[in-house]
Amino acid sequence: MEKGVSFLYNLFIIIVYSGIMWMSFFLFLNGKNKILLWIGIIYSAIIIDDIVTFASEQFQSFAENYNRIFMIVPTHKTLIYLTMSLGYLIIFKSLINKKITWYDFSILGIYVTYMFFIPVMDNSAWKIFLYYLPSQLYNAYVGAEVLWTTKKNPEFYQGSFYRWCRWLFCFTVIMNLCIITEDSIVIFHFDVYSKYYINMNNRSITSDIMYLTHAAFSACYLMYYLKTSLRNITIVNSVNSHTHSSLPSDIEESILHRFSETYHLTFREREILKVLLLDKTNQEISDDLFISLGTAKTHVHNIFQKIGVVKRPQLLSIYDTFRKEQLNAKPENETPSP
Repeated sequence: MEKGVSFLYNLFIIIVYSGIMWMSFFLFLNGKNKILLWIGIIYSAIIIDDIVTFASEQFQSFAENYNRIFMIVPTHKTLIYLTMSLGYLIIFKSLINKKITWYDFSILGIYVTYMFFIPVMDNSAWKIFLYYLPSQLYNAYVGAEVLWTTKKNPEFYQGSFYRWCRWLFCFTVIMNLCIITEDSIVIFHFDVYSKYYINMNNRSITSDIMYLTHAAFSACYLMYYLKTSLRNITIVNSVNSHTHSSLPSDIEESILHRFSETYHLTFREREILKVLLLDKTNQEISDDLFISLGTAKTHVHNIFQKIGVVKRPQLLSIYDTFRKEQLNAKPENETPSP
């Protein structure tokens, strides 16, 4: 890639990545959504990595020094890869509302240990290939695991949002396998690794394609988050409209009671639901009802299971629909007009 083209290309992708990063951090500060936080962290790491790659393409002396240091102590690359792998794990699990298990952390621990031992090998193409390989395999594993979870439990993952998630997971698996293929071709056939001379191609085309496509997915999620947040505000205001209008509070209590009976909620779960409808976090529920955070999470999980949802916007939407039906329904003992 010629220096002029390289400059324009890097300028374009850094602008794209920076837009995603700053928007994610901004929305996180307003909503405390950990998916937004980790999108911002991942793209911060990608920007740093791309700046280093750009410098190695523009300045030969920098490339030689960087390649020599990389072969001995690849700290910069290792931290970036570990950050991204942890970010993918947290984001993908959060998208399907699943907790990270000890098994996930065990595999990540093995991956981390492996990454710090590879640099002690002698300089060779195999050393570099084996250094990059676990990162791509781990990311592919995370994508495949969450994809399998959604396929195995289709009743919990319906609708356009989870169809979008499945596309994201499937794309991530395919692209990481493509990156492994590209690395094997470039490292073994184009790069040079010897005792006295090292010539490495630091840019991966398939990685750039994956990051840019993930940026598009991230932009879609940011728009979805904004849309959902605005809709939640509307629903919460609608559910609590009796505080601003003439609608008696006993009617709202009656609707809440009938909703709880319909979904077989216990008295305690009905209390939790009442606070949930105010769009409060688990910590706020814990503080308001003087219960532990773990107890609040357990009750929220049980409510979700009984109603058949996995996210709060779905719960708010179902309750809003139920409430409107109850308000529009005629009393059974109402006498028709002559």
